[in-house]
Amino acid sequence: MKILVVGADSRLSKILCPVLFEKGHNVIKTSRRDSKDNIFLDLKDVSNFVVPNNIDAAVIVGGVTSYAECKNNYKYAYEINCKSIPLLTEKFFEKKIRVCFISTNTVFEFNQGVPKETDRLCPGFDYANLKAETETALKKISMKKNCTNLLSILRLTKNVSYETPPFDDWIKKIKAKKEFFAFKDLYFAPIRFLDSANSVEKIINKKAFGIFHLSGEKDISYSDFAIELLKYLNLNKNLVKSVKSTDIGVNLIYNHHITSLNMEATTKAINLKPINLVTVYSYFKKALLNN
Repeated sequence: MKILVVGADSRLSKILCPVLFEKGHNVIKTSRRDSKDNIFLDLKDVSNFVVPNNIDAAVIVGGVTSYAECKNNYKYAYEINCKSIPLLTEKFFEKKIRVCFISTNTVFEFNQGVPKETDRLCPGFDYANLKAETETALKKISMKKNCTNLLSILRLTKNVSYETPPFDDWIKKIKAKKEFFAFKDLYFAPIRFLDSANSVEKIINKKAFGIFHLSGEKDISYSDFAIELLKYLNLNKNLVKSVKSTDIGVNLIYNHHITSLNMEATTKAINLKPINLVTVYSYFKKALLNN
């Protein structure tokens, strides 16, 4: 397939594009940075973007994704996420191009139970509000254009990497056998960027449409995750200093205790399953050995 990846500079795209290539797809990337390897696309000016010929599918990874930027520059983030991305999607649908939109678990802030694919959205902060509104806009456009069979929405839990905070600091401290802080009031259901990339490829390859979830197997606090990681590495768990965010003056934008997603419908439809913690621990073990 010929696949257009919108937002080639994102961390997920940098894993996704090689995965798509390795699976035999022809990959075209967009970026607002000048590069011989990418097609120029600034999401501020979607109306002038000419969709390349013979594209089979598009993955929309780009947009304003920083929690802080969505909060501090909400008007700009709204224009990009809730207006430009739907307009771009409409252009794709007009050419009968399949669209996979990357969304987030944060469109839910349930206090009871793990949210299902079909549950009503209930976001609780700016970034999540924008993602939820974009999801709604894309679904409306797909119905308007009679293209519901061309739209997939993939909600992801927390993608982790040894290069991203706080894990980059953890790796350095663990290698040096130094103590490090981990929050006991911040929760996540970790998955790897590679897991997300493989899931996107599977959705595209199967020409699946609808709403899908990819989740870590369960919610765990950062401090408990760090302790279990050290146990997995056969290292002293006392290297972890469990603290509340408020203990060190950190104001968390999002710290809901339920971050995992129910995947029953996704598993039934395309056989994607939750990512277990051992897979993530093993990833960090390899990072420690190779760095």
